[in-house]
Amino acid sequence: MISDIELSHVEDAMLEFDSTGRIEVLKKYKFKPATGYLARHKGKFYDPKAIVGIGHLHATGEPLNSQQFVTDVARRRLKALDVQVLEFNGLWWVNQGETFAQQSTGGYLWASKVAGNGRTPRHWSDVSRMQPGQTIIHYARGAIVAIGTVAGKPGVAPNPGHSDSEPGYVCPVDYRVLDDPIPRSQIPSELDSANPFDINGKVKQAYLIRIDDNDVPPFLEFLDKCIPTLFNSRPTHPSRYSVPTISGPDTLSDPILETLLTFKNVILEGVPGTGKTYALNKIAQNWLDRTGRELQQFNGQDFATIVMHPSSSYEDFVEGLRPSRGGRSPDFFDEESGQTSGFAISDGFFVDVCKKAVASPNKDVLVLVDELNRCNIPSVFGDLMLTIEASKRATYIGDSSSRAVRASMWDASTTAQLPYSGRTFFVPDNVYVVATTNTTDRSVAPLDAALRRRFAFLRLEPQMTELLVPESTSSEIRDVFQRGTAAISRVNDLALRTLLGPDAILGHSYFHAISAELGSDSLADPLAMIVRHWRFAILPQLIDSVRAFNAEEILDPRTRRVWFAHHPELAGPEQTSAIEALQQFDLHLEEDLQMKIAVEGTGLARGARVIDA
Repeated sequence: MISDIELSHVEDAMLEFDSTGRIEVLKKYKFKPATGYLARHKGKFYDPKAIVGIGHLHATGEPLNSQQFVTDVARRRLKALDVQVLEFNGLWWVNQGETFAQQSTGGYLWASKVAGNGRTPRHWSDVSRMQPGQTIIHYARGAIVAIGTVAGKPGVAPNPGHSDSEPGYVCPVDYRVLDDPIPRSQIPSELDSANPFDINGKVKQAYLIRIDDNDVPPFLEFLDKCIPTLFNSRPTHPSRYSVPTISGPDTLSDPILETLLTFKNVILEGVPGTGKTYALNKIAQNWLDRTGRELQQFNGQDFATIVMHPSSSYEDFVEGLRPSRGGRSPDFFDEESGQTSGFAISDGFFVDVCKKAVASPNKDVLVLVDELNRCNIPSVFGDLMLTIEASKRATYIGDSSSRAVRASMWDASTTAQLPYSGRTFFVPDNVYVVATTNTTDRSVAPLDAALRRRFAFLRLEPQMTELLVPESTSSEIRDVFQRGTAAISRVNDLALRTLLGPDAILGHSYFHAISAELGSDSLADPLAMIVRHWRFAILPQLIDSVRAFNAEEILDPRTRRVWFAHHPELAGPEQTSAIEALQQFDLHLEEDLQMKIAVEGTGLARGARVIDA
C-alpha cells in the first residue's frame, strides 16, 4: 500500500535517480517524465509519481508502475512525508538579444513564420508548442536575465512591436527580470552537454530551445541555488498581451483541429453531404500554421486514407497472412496479376502508418478512417483499441538529430504483441486519427463503448448559409440557386429535424457541386445543370433519407396530411411550421425546376419518386 512508504524509502528511490540517471530509471520502471509537477528534496528535483512507485519497491519488495496509481495519490503521500511538490510543466531556453527589452515590456515571445529560404525553422515554430505554466530561461547579452512563465496559449499574429509585420508565432509570457543576471561563465560545466549549448559549450544560435527531460533537474537545481525565490515570486513584468483571432488560413479557431490536437482521436459524425472529408483537408492546410510541424506525406497527400466496409478485417488494418507475389508487381489492373508463391505476414494499413510515424518523430501523421461504422470495429481494431488511446501513446526519447530512428528509441508505457508476427506494437504520439461516420445509415451497428471512450465526437451540421455562387452567374440563375438552398434549409430545420430527428436532414455538399459547375466557362445551360443535380442527386438522397424513417408520405402533398393524421403526437405549432416549409419546398420544385415528388404503389412496393410537374 502507498501508506507503507516512508521517507527513507523515497530517499532510496532518489538515490537511484542520482546514480543511474533520470531517463534510464523512468524507462526501467515504466514511467514517463512528469508533466505537471516535480518533487524538490535537499536541493534536487525528481518525478513525484516515479519516486513513490519506486519507493514502494523499497517498502514492500514490489514496485508500482504508472498504471497502478494516480499522481494525486503520490502528491498526497509526499506531502505527508514533508517532501515538497511543485507545479512544473516543462523548461525552455530563449535567446532574445536586443529584442529582450521590447518583448519583456510587452509580455510576449514572437518569432517569424518563414525564413529567407522559404522554410520554417524549428526553433521559431516551437513558439506555437509552448504550453501555459511552462518555465522559460531568458538569455540576453551573455547572461540569464529573466525567468518567464507561459501565461496563455500561443497563436499567430503580427509582431506586437511592429504591427505592420507579417503574421508570426506569438506567446504571452510573464517575465520576472532578475536584479542580478547570471553570466554564462557561472553556468556549471556539467550542463555544457545540454541542448542550449553546442559541442564547444557555447550558446547555440537559435531563438527557442526545449530543454530535454534528462537535463531539466540539473538546470533547475542550478537555478534554485542562484535564485532562492525561483518558484514563489511574482513577475516583474506580468503579461497583458492576448493573442488576437486572425481570419483566413492563419486562424487558430478551427474547433475540429483544436479537438484533434487535444484528444488525438476524433470522430466526425453527421448525415451525408456535411463536408466531413472536406474538414480533414482544411485541417491539413492549417496544420503547419497551428502546430509548426510538417505533415508526413502519403503519395503526395497530407494524410493517409482507408475506407472501411463490411469486409474490412484485422488483417487489412493491422497485420495478417497475405499471398506473396513472385517477380515484378504489375502497375495497373489491366495487366496480369502475377504469380503467387505461398503466404507471408504483411503489415496492414495502420501498422504501415505507425512505422512512418516512428521513423519521422519531427513530423506529424494525419490519418483518415472513412466510413468507420461500416466495419466490425472490435474485430478490425483488436488490441489496437488499447494502444490507440491518447494516454497510452509512445513518446520519442531518442536524439533529435538522429537520422535512423527506430521503434526502440520510443518510450511506450502500453504495448501490444501482434498475433501473426509476435512483434511489439505501440502507437506513436505524433499520429492523429480522424474517422468519419454516416449517422443516416441504419444498416450498420452503433459504435461500441470501448471506441467511444477513446475518441472525441464532433457532429457536423449542414451549412447552407455559407454557400456562394460565382460573381459571373446571372441574377436569374443566382435567384434559382438561392431559392433552392433556402427551401432545403427550411425543410431541414422546420420539417425533417422536428418530425424525424437530426439524422433525416440533407447535407450541403450537393449544392457545392452546383456552385462549382456554375463557375465553369463551358457551361451552356446553367438552369438545366441545376435541374439535373436536383433530379438525379439531391431529391434521390432526400427520398432515401426520409425512407429510412418510413415517412416518404410527407414529401407528397397528396399523402402529407394523411401521414400527420396518423401521428397526432406531432400536432401543434411544430406541425404547422413543418407543413408550411414543405409547401414552400413543393412550390420551388414545381415553379423553378418543373418537377415534383410523388408517392405511389401499395405494400412493400410503395415508395416516392421524382416525376415531371
